[in-house]
Amino acid sequence: MIPHHLIDGEGTPVVLINALGATLDMWAPQVDPLAERFRLVRFDTRGHGGTTAEAGDWTVGDLAEDVTDLLDGIGADRAHMVGASLGGAIAMTAALRHPDRIDRLVLMSTAPKLGTIASWHERARTVKAEGCEALADATMSRWFSPRFHAEHPEIVAGFRERFAACDAEGYASCCEALAKFDLRGRLGGIEARTLVVYGTEDEAIAPVDAEGIAEEIADAEIMAVEGARHLVSAERPGVVNERLVEFLGR
Repeated sequence: MIPHHLIDGEGTPVVLINALGATLDMWAPQVDPLAERFRLVRFDTRGHGGTTAEAGDWTVGDLAEDVTDLLDGIGADRAHMVGASLGGAIAMTAALRHPDRIDRLVLMSTAPKLGTIASWHERARTVKAEGCEALADATMSRWFSPRFHAEHPEIVAGFRERFAACDAEGYASCCEALAKFDLRGRLGGIEARTLVVYGTEDEAIAPVDAEGIAEEIADAEIMAVEGARHLVSAERPGVVNERLVEFLGR
């Protein structure tokens, strides 16, 4: 399937892959600086935003195939890929399945195994029963530091509104896909030049997770974003954008 997407700029394609519960709007801080140099492709993961899909027994591999379908749909043989959290899981899977389609890879706030099987099934049950609103406040606390909440309440409110409006069945299907996701011991097969990015205050991804990815992928680089929690691209866009432009533009 070809997901709902937006394209800005011209040049080498850069595909941005969202975190669970976020839409393509999460990458708004990246549009202007990256679209000056690249053909920036943002899209909604199935079950999110403008990409509708029947809930089902999805895998992260299915979501990775959506990305290659998108590349086919826009006529791109290869692209750089930037994925955050669930998006990082999708990007790693795509890099293993389709090494010929990926030039450079940026993995943000992710790990080869995210969470636990039990926690993902519990989260899926909650949103099916109560909707994504039930998880919205806890999710915003994980995504952004207290300082960012205090200094940019309007940005947090926008993320919260989009999260709460997420389709519950689609969100739950992605949770169940993450319950099955496990690339531990396999990342050495990634051929793309890789940058690993993590927030030093992230409560979901420990530094050891990011360091483990960087150690397993040959010649991978790593960037710690000081003071940021899970959504580093939104909380510290200045330093993240500078490194993205440098890394992807070499």
